[in-house]
Amino acid sequence: MRFAAMQDPCDDWLVYDLVVDLPAEIQGRVLIGLTRDEAEQLTDQANAGFGGPAGNSPVPLASVA
Repeated sequence: MRFAAMQDPCDDWLVYDLVVDLPAEIQGRVLIGLTRDEAEQLTDQANAGFGGPAGNSPVPLASVA
């Protein structure tokens, strides 16, 4: 599991990339300020994408660099 849904100190949710220790992003959008449902759904999709062949992710997630 590379990505995790986490709650921030302001009670918003984010998708966190545990490998690079930063919030994740999708198509230039940093995945912060989400609802819990949004964060959990995106986290599940991202982790499922990393279980398959490279480049076959249902959600094109990348870590913020």
